[in-house]
Order: sequence, then structure tokens, then C-alpha cells
Amino acid sequence: MAISLVLSGLMGSVVARAEGEAASDFVNQLRSVGYYDMALAYLDRLDQYPGVDSAFLTTVPLEKAQTYIDSAVAARSVDRRDELFSNAETELQSFLKNHPSNERASEARSQLGKLRMFRASQFMIGDVDDTSRRKARELYQAAADTFDSIIEKLKGELQKMQGAKIDPNKDPEKAALRDQYRFEFLMAQHNAGEARLMAAETFKNPAKDATKQLNDALQIYTDLSEKYDSYVQGATAFYSRGRVEKTLGKRDQAYDSFSRMLEQADVDELREAKIGAATELIDLILTDEKNDYAEAINIGAPIERTLRPNEDRTQPAQDLRVALARAHLAKNNDKKNTKPNERKRAVSDARKLLLHAKKIPGTHEDAVIDLLAELGIDAAAPDEIAEMPTADDPKSFDDALGAARQVFQTVQTVSEQLESLKKQGGKPDQLKSLEETISTARQTGIVILRRGLSMIRPDTESVQINEARQFLAFLLLQNQNYRDSFVVGNFLAHFAPGTETGLSGGLIALNSAQQIISTEGTSDNFWVDQIKQLGDFLVEKWPDNPKAASAQGISIVMAMEKGDLSEAKRLIDAMPDSPEQAKFRRLLGQLYWNDSLKLRREEKADEADKYLTIASKELTAGLEQISGGLVGEEAMKAAVVLAKVRLKQDQPVEAVKALDHPKYGAITVLQKLDAPSDDFLFDLYRTELQAVVGQMTSSSGNQEKLLKRASDAIDKLQKTAADEAGKKKLVGTFRALASDIQDQIASAPPARQEQLITAFNVFLSRIASIAQDDITLLWVGQTMLGMAESAIPPGQVKAQGQSADLLATAITTFETLKQKPDASNSVPFMLGKSLRLQGEYSAALTEFREILTKKPTMIDAQEEGALAYEQWAATLAPKYRASAYKAALGGGKKGIIWGWGKISQMTQRNPAFRERFFTARYHVASCRFKQAQAANDKKLTQQAARDITSLAALYPDMGGPNQYREFNALLKKIQVDLGEDPDGLPPPPAVQAPPAAAPAAAPG
Repeated sequence: MAISLVLSGLMGSVVARAEGEAASDFVNQLRSVGYYDMALAYLDRLDQYPGVDSAFLTTVPLEKAQTYIDSAVAARSVDRRDELFSNAETELQSFLKNHPSNERASEARSQLGKLRMFRASQFMIGDVDDTSRRKARELYQAAADTFDSIIEKLKGELQKMQGAKIDPNKDPEKAALRDQYRFEFLMAQHNAGEARLMAAETFKNPAKDATKQLNDALQIYTDLSEKYDSYVQGATAFYSRGRVEKTLGKRDQAYDSFSRMLEQADVDELREAKIGAATELIDLILTDEKNDYAEAINIGAPIERTLRPNEDRTQPAQDLRVALARAHLAKNNDKKNTKPNERKRAVSDARKLLLHAKKIPGTHEDAVIDLLAELGIDAAAPDEIAEMPTADDPKSFDDALGAARQVFQTVQTVSEQLESLKKQGGKPDQLKSLEETISTARQTGIVILRRGLSMIRPDTESVQINEARQFLAFLLLQNQNYRDSFVVGNFLAHFAPGTETGLSGGLIALNSAQQIISTEGTSDNFWVDQIKQLGDFLVEKWPDNPKAASAQGISIVMAMEKGDLSEAKRLIDAMPDSPEQAKFRRLLGQLYWNDSLKLRREEKADEADKYLTIASKELTAGLEQISGGLVGEEAMKAAVVLAKVRLKQDQPVEAVKALDHPKYGAITVLQKLDAPSDDFLFDLYRTELQAVVGQMTSSSGNQEKLLKRASDAIDKLQKTAADEAGKKKLVGTFRALASDIQDQIASAPPARQEQLITAFNVFLSRIASIAQDDITLLWVGQTMLGMAESAIPPGQVKAQGQSADLLATAITTFETLKQKPDASNSVPFMLGKSLRLQGEYSAALTEFREILTKKPTMIDAQEEGALAYEQWAATLAPKYRASAYKAALGGGKKGIIWGWGKISQMTQRNPAFRERFFTARYHVASCRFKQAQAANDKKLTQQAARDITSLAALYPDMGGPNQYREFNALLKKIQVDLGEDPDGLPPPPAVQAPPAAAPAAAPG
């Protein structure tokens, strides 16, 4: 009664104010300050107050529902919160029942669906029993039904608008309403899928007991992601789609969906979904049989490093950190393939991620505790690093030095015990105890020595001082205090030049600097420079000491790692003739070879040739210095690289001589190696094959003898491929060789090119007759196809003469392979391409349809199919030509072959497909222009021009200089055909934007 009177008094005092302002604003103000009861009382009496808008009176139940929701969120009691949520649901249902056509009905339905989902989620918190699962499931299903009703209603409204041509400029209100309906429609679909997914997760085994809910959700998300990926809801659906696929056990599909989520534009609205997709991808990768932790780290680390301040404390960010920490730990556990320093860095990275996540509360806490325990860290302990152990202050320097000697002896003794116990298979707790003893002893020694060195007197012997510094430098190094150990060791080397103690300090400093570089990389040149300066100093002060000489070798290696090959060469030239100098020359020659290849890829031919000459000289000098035969694979690899250099210099005869050299030729002395690695043998025989074939076409040698040697090389390659893994490597080797052969053909002058192709035709036929296995036959077909394609002159579409002969052999080979039950999936593709180049377009399209029916996203086959349609169109009678070009643009009747239009759409968002995107857009414009000419349709001609100009508006550089020239030339032709001045395109700017960041181009 008292409360009622107080409330009535308060309400009376505010009525006048309420009448003077909008009722909705007043209700919002009451809610914002937490006066929920007052807001509800005001809404109950609203119809009694004069001047209140009648439209607002109709929405009172909706306002009351919002008030109940806000009050529930603020409630401290679980029972009270559930009661308020129930009241809100009742008000929403009342509003929808009495006012189903109200303009806010869509808002009410959406609010009702979200409310039901929120209420359902409350039942899944904490210890969840079967009753809670059932209640949550019922609410999630009710929410799904609510969203379904929104979808149906909005679908009808959008269909009504579909036929109307709404001009946003003339009718902005209708355009805005259409956009609103579309947004609400997509949001309702997304929520409907989420409700079904959450309902499925109320089961203990969703994949078994909730297949209907999961499949329904998957259908919704698939439609959203494939049809509306240019909208936020459609793009984020890739993440939800992947979650459903993962729950259903469809790992490959889930991997694809999560990957496509990460390919979306980096905009604020998609950030959370992309973080979640990265987390899910890492989980899939780490639970896969391959456990490719490197890929997992490459996916997650860049995203974790770029988390924004507003994302840092979110649950998705912590889940990502935990997943990424698991990947680093998996790397640490791979002792077989990971170097010790890399494992150490992996543990450090995992620890940092987990300690960061540990500070933030959330559902990840249990996982963080378990992983920290795996690292030997007590999650309950404070984060601060414990202070180093203290020791009693030494009375004097002599006292400190004596204690340090005792500590050093203790470390040595316990270390020996630890190694012995490890060999005997000691218990983990025993090993851990000894490791802790060693660590404690080292830290104690460091403290004692630092205090003792502060007590040096003028009469203290320098020998003893240097001994103490040597102990300190060593203990700091063992304790991984690398910067401190470098400073002490470097000082000792300069303070005691020429002595064993000084040399020991210098070597400790060098070791410390190397450890810093191995853990932190060479981005900071300071440590590389320090190693060089210290190495030069040690050689100068200890000129006859081999340990000091090895320090100069470190300087050479550092210079090589920096890429400063000229400095490395200077240091090597300054070394005396020795096996070590010879080894460095061989290594330097290989680095110059690698750089020459890089320069050639960058189209810097003159610099590449210069580096090639240096590589030849260094390799030859390093090999000629060998005495007593080769000592291992290192020198033999250098001999093989020398042969490759000779091949690149167009000296195949010299390449064969390098391989056959009596002292260092890899073929000659191969038998001296006990167990050459398969990788080396593959590289050797492949190089031999290239050299022999090059000699066949450049000399008057015995062709039959050379051909036999080439066949023997093929046999040796096949013998090294005994298991499945070897066969896969063999396929890769043959493919690489085919690529090298194509390069030779492409760069050869016409006369030699013809000779080269003729010789290779005979050569490949001989290989096919010697080895009839599928792998070799596939390589033969691939090589024939590659050579034929290279031999077709620019501008010629259909193969003729020598190219046609090669294609005929390739087609026969592929048709033979295709009939085999275990034929490679690439066979139909290569057969189709061969048929297209031969001008047999109908047969080629049959092959491409067969491939694309099974794998529609195989972009190479899609491009070949579109090109086959386009080239075929040019050969048809005029009355059929227009429809054929239309097929090249939009694909075939059944949609199996996309055509250039859809290819351009599908390649636009992926930066890796940048060149393919612009190539497809060029073909779109070209096919449109040719279609217009065939149909004598000026509108199509104008559209072809717009295809180019609209693309130029988005990408002024048109994909690069070569593509710009092609687009420009085509546009000028079109302009001439239209009777316009052939102005072409405006000049391109210096900087271009990647296609992934721009809106979609017009469809074909």
C-alpha cells in the first residue's frame, strides 16, 4: 500500500512533464537510469494521459517487453531474471497477436526470437542436466519458428518489390524500405540457422541425435553464404556453416568454409567471425592426422598479432590464443623435425599466449590451466618472475672466487649425474629435481661472482680476476642470460688478448650472440655486426689458433645470412688455402647461383648473368681444391649445382663434363657415398637428364649413346621410387623436368628449337617404350603437351605442323591413361586441353564437363572450358557465332562450365587469383565485342566498351602494364567500331589496389 502511494505520487509529479515531451523518449529515459518499475507503471497508465500519440499506445506491449528485458539483465536473482524474461515474452506475444500488421511487428518478432535464444542459453550454463537441456532445446526451437515466420513474411514483401523498378533517387523512401526488408530478411535467416545450431548443441551427441537440426541449419547457412556473400550476414555465414559441418563430421567441407571466411574483406563487421574461423581451422588442423602445426601457426599468428584493443579481452580472442598455443606446443613436441632453438621459441610463444589469456576470465580458463601445467607452470602462482636465489655475501674477492669454483664443480658433477640418469631412463621427478639443482647452483654462482668482482682491490691478481670473469660468462651463458654473457665474454677477450682465458671469453661471447640471433632472428643487424667485429678481433689476436679461425667462419656465415655475398667473398678470399676455405667457396657459389635465379625471375638478366659467372668461378675453385676425393653429399651437391650453372649458361657439354669429372663429378664418385639421400639422387639424375638432352641438340655426338644414357637416367630415377612416397616424389620430379624442358624450348632460337623438339619427340617416345608405367606415361603426355604449346607461334590458335604432331602423340597417351581404372584426375584435363589446341573443341568441352561435374571449382578447367567455347565460336558459321560467344561468356546450358563472367566473379576476392581475374575480364569484353559483331548489335558493342571502362574505374592499372596494353588496344577497336574517336584508356597510375578490397565487378 505504501509503495503504491509513493509510486502514485511520483507518477503524478511527472505526468505534466510526460505530456510535454514524446512518451517514447520519456520511457527510454526511465529505463536508462534503471527506473524499470516506474516505466512499467507509466506504461500501464499511459492511456489515461492526454496528448499521447495513439500509434505509441498501440506499441505499449513492445515497450513493456523491452523494459522487462532491461530489468532482467540488471536483476541479481536467477529466479527473478527468469520471471522478467517470461513477462517480456508474454508482452511480445500479446503485441504480435493483437497487431500482426503493425510497422513494428517485424521488430517484435525479431526481439521475441532473440529473447527465446537468450533464455535458452541460460539453461546451458553451469552443471546442465537433462531437464535443462530439454527446456533450452524447446526455447531454441521456438526461436527458430519465430525467425522462420519473419523470413516468410519478408520474403513475400521482397517478392512484391521485385517487379517494381525502384529508383533510389526518385523514390528514396521505397528504396530505404527495400534495403531494410532485405537486411531484416538476411538477419532472420542467420538467426534461424543459429537457433537450430544451438538447439542441436543441447544434445550430448549432436552429430548422432540432432542431424535434422544440423542439416536444416547447414542448408540455411549454405544458401546465405553462396547467394549473399556480398552482405555481412552472407559473409559471416561461412563461419557458421563451417561450425555445422565440423559438428556433422564433414572436416573437408568445414575446412573450406572456414578458409573462405578468412578470405573475406577485413572489415569491422566480419572481424569476430574471422577470429572464430581461424580458431576453428587451427583445431581442425591439429586434430588431423598430419597435425600440420606450421600451417596452424601461419593461420592464427597474424590474426592474433593484429587483434584490436576492443577485441583483446573478448572470448573469441582468448579462444584463438589457446588454439594458437596448442599449435606452438605441437611444434615443440615434434622433436624429430624441429630444431632445439625452434622448440624453445615455440614454448616461449605458447607461454606468452597462455599467460595473456589467463588474465582474462571466460570459458577458456580450464584449457589454459591444463596447458600451463603441461609447461610446468602453476596457474595459481603469481605471474611475476621469482627473484634469483641469494647467497651469503662473500667476505672478499678470494672468498667469492673459491665459492664460485665450488659452484662450478657442483654444476659439472650434477650435470654428469643428470646425463647418466637420462640414459638409464630415470623417473621424471628425479630428472626434474636434478635440473632444478643445476639451475639453482648457476644462479647462486652468478650472484656470488658479481658480488665478488665488486670487491676487487688494486693488488688483486689479474689472472684470478680473469678466471672469475670466465666463470661468470660461462654461467650466464648456461643460464641463457645471453646479453650479459656476451658483455662479460667480449670484455674478457679485449682485456686479456693472446691468453687462453681471453680466447675462451671471446668464444663465449660469440656463442651468446649466435644464440640471440637464433632466437630473435637477424632483423637487428647489431648482433651480426658484433659477431663480425669480434671474429676479426679473435683472428687478429690469436692468428694461429684454429678456434679463433673458426670464429671468422662464423662471420662469413653471418654475412651470408645477411645476404652480403660480396663481404662473404672478401672474407673467404682472405682465408688461407684450406679445406675450410674450399667448403666456404662451394657454399658461396651455391648462394650466387640461387641469387642469379632470383634475379632472372625479376627479369634482371644482366645481373643474373654476372652472378652466374661468379657462381661458376667459386664452385669450380672450391671443387678443384678438393684432395683425396669427395667426403660427402655437400661437395657432390656443389658439383651438381655447377652442372646446373653450365646448363643455364647454355653449355650442356660442360655440364656433362662437370657430372663426369674424375675427381669431383657426382656421377663418377657416387659409389663412394654409403647412403646418398633420395633427394640428392633425384636432383642428380634429373640434372644428368637435362644435360644429356641438351648435349643431344647442341653437339655432333653419338645420338644413340646419348639417348641410351638418358634412358638409363630415367631407369635410375624409377628405381629410387620404391614406395608410395617415392612415387609421389618421382611424379614431382618429372613435372619439374618437364617445366625445365619447356623453358629450354621457349628460350631456344627457332632453328635449335625445331631440332630440340624433334630430338625430344624421339626421346620421349623411347622413354614411353622403356617404361610403360602410368607415372612415366603421364609425364610423357605432359611434356608433349607442354612442348606443343610452347611451339605454337603467338597469335595462332590451332596447332599446325610439328606442334600438331606432338599433340597427336599427347592425345593418344592421355586417352590410353584415361581408360585405366586408377587414372589420375589430371588426365581428362590435359586431354581436354590437348584437344582444344588441336582444334577439336566439341571433344574438348566433353572432357571439361566431365571434370567440372565432379569438381566445379577447378579454376584451370573452367578457364579452359570458356576458352574452348570462345575459340570454337570463331570457327563457326556467322549465324551460330553470336550464341557461341554467349556460351563463352555465360557458360553452357547446364551451367557446368561457368564462362568468363562467373570466372571473373569467383577469382576477384582472392589476391592469389589477381592475374586470372583480369584475364577473365579481358575475355568478357573481347567475347562481348565479338558477339556484338556477329549479331550486329550496337548495344552489345557499347556494353563491351563499358566492360572495360567500368573495370578501369575500379582498377586504373588494369592488372599491370601488359594487361593494360591489351585492354587499351581492345577498347580502341571497339571505339572505332562504334564510330568514336579511338582514345582508349586514360594513363594508369603508379599504385594499384588489389581486387580483394573492391566491390564485385559486373557479372558476365
